[in-house]
Amino acid sequence: MGSRWEEYKKKNGVTPLDALNPNTKRAPEEVATARYDICLNCEELISLTKQCKQCGCFMAAKTRLLSAKCPLGKW
Repeated sequence: MGSRWEEYKKKNGVTPLDALNPNTKRAPEEVATARYDICLNCEELISLTKQCKQCGCFMAAKTRLLSAKCPLGKW
């Protein structure tokens, strides 16, 4: 069994630290926008903070990471 971060990355494609890493590949703007639009209409989004209830990520940042994935499989 892997570490908690390894399990988190397997489920989400990225970890929060990947958003700070300049070597992390970014998604094209149209991909990031399409992902974020899905999140904005999701029942699991905390509207005040724009965080996902499932993964805890701030979705404006997570949707911009190319390797990121929705924990619910929506994108």
